[in-house]
Amino acid sequence: MDQDIWKPHDRLFKQLLGEPQNAASFLESNLPRELTSLMDLGALEVLQESFIDEQFKQSEADLLLATPIANRPGYVYILFEHQSSPDAFMALRLLSYMVRVWERFRRENPEDGKLPAIVPMVLFHGPKGWRGAPAFEALVDAPDDAFAPYTPGFRFRLFDLSPFGEEELAGNAVVRILGDALGAYGRRDFKARVARAFDALNELVHAPGFARYLEVLFRYVLQVHDIPKDELVRLVTQNVKPDVREAVMTTYEQLIEEGKRMGRQEGFNNALLRLLAKRFQADAAALAPLLSGLPPEQQDELSDKILDAGSLEEIVDWLKTTRRN
Repeated sequence: MDQDIWKPHDRLFKQLLGEPQNAASFLESNLPRELTSLMDLGALEVLQESFIDEQFKQSEADLLLATPIANRPGYVYILFEHQSSPDAFMALRLLSYMVRVWERFRRENPEDGKLPAIVPMVLFHGPKGWRGAPAFEALVDAPDDAFAPYTPGFRFRLFDLSPFGEEELAGNAVVRILGDALGAYGRRDFKARVARAFDALNELVHAPGFARYLEVLFRYVLQVHDIPKDELVRLVTQNVKPDVREAVMTTYEQLIEEGKRMGRQEGFNNALLRLLAKRFQADAAALAPLLSGLPPEQQDELSDKILDAGSLEEIVDWLKTTRRN
């Protein structure tokens, strides 16, 4: 499966749950009361740091939330997991990420004599559904209960958002939009879930971030779901209030026009790559990242430089200089 297909999911997860008020609502609505009653969710911070192994960055994303717990430092670590095949040892990897959080704490607080509490949570979004117990000790082949005191053990709060999962995310409108949008992927009833996500937008019409949430949801749906334009417009207008429809349609048309511009730009870049390969008798495919995002005026300038340059290296140097500026 093309790894790029997961990027919109990761982006949605971080854009929506990466805002403190949404993260706080998510925790308050989905963790046991005996935990949240000890958390100062009003002081919650989203830390911009990832603890994921390099080899898993195409199939995972994470958020580290710092929140005082019983007036002590504390964390909630959320792993967004979407490997194409279930990993039976995912809990072991989760433990390694938690250890990195503790190590980070020790580096920043060398005088503190204890480690902070970490509440681990997993949003599973793989296509084949979650398998196994949400507990680390289930991985250990201990021959007798006598080994339990000597075996690391912890549980994690699991949300199975795969096509086979039954659980839904509770919380404010943004959290529910996230749950419905992610949960729609791969399901036969995905249109009903998408409709429900747009319906939740009605609750945000007077919120300061309404326009942004509308664009984020629309962009995600257009990238992930193959819904014909007329059908998507009909689905959306049936589920938003009349005073929201104008903003919805304006945003939709803007995103469609943006997609057309990007398509034209990508087509021009492909033509430039073919011209480079023919002009210098070389494989120019490696230059594609340097061409990405060039505005039309620089694309025109590059087409002239390809004809005038004496070597491919001159083109590479020009592209790198242009990107830096």
